[in-house]
Amino acid sequence: MTDKRHNDDHLKVIHPASDSAGTDDILDAINQLDVSPEVLKQIHALLNEQKKRETEANQRLKTILNSVVEGILVIDGAGMICDCNESALNLLRGTMTDMLGLSVDALFVDRKSTVRHKLLNRCINISSGTLRYDYTETMGQRLDGDTFPMEITVSPANFTGEMSYLYIFRDITRRKQAEESQQKLEGELREALKLEAIGHLAGGIAHEINTPSQYIRDNLKFLNDGYGALSRILGLALQTLWQNRDRLPENTFNNFARKMRDADLEFLLDEIPHATQQSLDGINQVARIVLSMKEFSHPGGAEKTATDINRVLSNVTVISRNEWKHYAQLVENYEPELPHIPCHINEINQVFLNLIVNAAQAIDAAGRSPEEGEIKIKTTFLDDSVLISISDNGTGIAKENRSKIFNPFFTTKEVGKGTGQGLAITHDIVQIKHGGRIWFETEMGKGTTFHVLLPAEDRTGKPDTVKKAPDKKKKTA
Repeated sequence: MTDKRHNDDHLKVIHPASDSAGTDDILDAINQLDVSPEVLKQIHALLNEQKKRETEANQRLKTILNSVVEGILVIDGAGMICDCNESALNLLRGTMTDMLGLSVDALFVDRKSTVRHKLLNRCINISSGTLRYDYTETMGQRLDGDTFPMEITVSPANFTGEMSYLYIFRDITRRKQAEESQQKLEGELREALKLEAIGHLAGGIAHEINTPSQYIRDNLKFLNDGYGALSRILGLALQTLWQNRDRLPENTFNNFARKMRDADLEFLLDEIPHATQQSLDGINQVARIVLSMKEFSHPGGAEKTATDINRVLSNVTVISRNEWKHYAQLVENYEPELPHIPCHINEINQVFLNLIVNAAQAIDAAGRSPEEGEIKIKTTFLDDSVLISISDNGTGIAKENRSKIFNPFFTTKEVGKGTGQGLAITHDIVQIKHGGRIWFETEMGKGTTFHVLLPAEDRTGKPDTVKKAPDKKKKTA
């Protein structure tokens, strides 16, 4: 640790104070001069004026340095803190007594890496007789043990004929948080672009699958229809053989009957129609899934387009089937002849996909069997709007969570199963982007119904080109 005189010399840099002993010596020397009282008075006046100017200059310097948001430390050649400004005290959460004589190494978390020496080496190497500096980012440590990311600048300084250094640092926690948020947003954007690319790819794959599916379906239908004709002719042939068996060569009919039994013809005649029909049902389901994928992944435009909500819901239920088929039966009750309403199709797809998946997860959480679980989807035309209701008989929403259900990042699901973004995004899409409403009714242990009300005309003032549906009695689920 440096001596008191050395520290006092540095303290004049940021916290200058009048050297009363030195002033008294000067006054004593002046008083011993052989000059007239008038000259002596003038000398005293000049000294007082000079002292006043120095005090004002020192006060201005002190005010300026203390108003700087960066912390400033004066470090001697041994690495001890000789002085600092108010910002340094605030950033490091210490007092002047705590700071003076403290090793600057204590301010760095990673002390073994000798951050200070690395900074000083770079600083000295580039100094070359002129005032240069170097900076780095590292983890700082406050006097209370708290850590924070800091940006620190080191520059050489010469105050008393001995090499000293100025450490100028700032807390960059907010900047780091902003950078992390930016990186997160960029990551989400990359994921969104990736999903968009997958959507385009899915659309292309759906188109490619659709072509072979079409001729497989046509061939199966041909085989199914052809089998009917062949079975009728075969039946007629068998009947003819039976009626004329006495006129046939000996054992001809018996041999033919034995061949029929060996070939299990009766079984084939019974099962071939079932097999072809099952294949037709399967390929029709594939075709439906492919068409739903194609429509679901079709890129939407910047403008809203007139949309058949019943068809959107039908596509979403097909796409999400693997999410709900293990937990519930799904009942669809769509009002026919609904007006087409203006929507961003991709975003509306996302709304209904979120609600159906959430319904399935709520039923799973309630521990119901697939036979007990039930998801109901209903559409209703109301005046100038379409009401979509998606119900489940899951757990319901706890009373303390109901006011937070649409808050971003709020989730009641366990880690890894929910981000808390689904319903927040759904709320934003429905109410902000489409001028609609979304709300829910819930009862603990019995389930939840989410209602989505979408206007039949654009709330920006562009009316829908499709006329309203005629008034008629509403259907009930």
